[in-house]
Amino acid sequence: MNIIGEMESEWERCFRTLLTGDFFRKLENGQLTREHYFSFLAEEYFNTTENPRIMALFIAHLDTDAHKTAGKLLKHAAMEMGHNDMALQDLAVLGGDPEKIRRGRALPTTEALAGFISFEIQHRNPKAFLGYLYHMESISPRLVGKAGNTFNRLQIPETAFTFLREHVEADPTHLRWNRDYLEEFVLSREDLDSVLYGLRGTCMLHGMMFQGILDSVEKLGYFSERPAAAKVPG
Repeated sequence: MNIIGEMESEWERCFRTLLTGDFFRKLENGQLTREHYFSFLAEEYFNTTENPRIMALFIAHLDTDAHKTAGKLLKHAAMEMGHNDMALQDLAVLGGDPEKIRRGRALPTTEALAGFISFEIQHRNPKAFLGYLYHMESISPRLVGKAGNTFNRLQIPETAFTFLREHVEADPTHLRWNRDYLEEFVLSREDLDSVLYGLRGTCMLHGMMFQGILDSVEKLGYFSERPAAAKVPG
């Protein structure tokens, strides 16, 4: 099996499909607003709150003798903790109330992403998680520069980009670690098919999460009680 080759090829295909969504079309055309960025940070707070928990869930279901690589994964999970606080800090710079966000709920489209991979880990093949992780670590370096250009035009202060900067700096290293996880934990064609299924499903649902961010800002009355739909001071 050419595990890495298949993963890279399939992710590129899924990523190209993701870019056809409304959120990324507006990002490309410079049509996103401060409110979109605010809502993005709110959803990323909830999304990155779940990430270390999902990683721990995977480790709990992983049956492997590759203890050194499993230990690296534990370290990786610990490094993911605190990213949610960075999103809240950036929200505060924009005039948001971090405690109000913390007490709220994610959009259903965001919860669906975490729910999908948690189900795969617990009820299908837990190694599907490696597809989820591959996508999450691959997407940030490809998009953050473009996002920064868009939001810089909106005069969003540099101090509101700590969350994005952290992922630009850390994700390339984590993506190299992902290759180690794939090579150590994917032992059969069945495993690889499960990983690819996790990758495709994650990319699809991530696109729906971004669509939910657009809808929370642009559709009047749609989850209008959420703080992320409020107007951002500017």
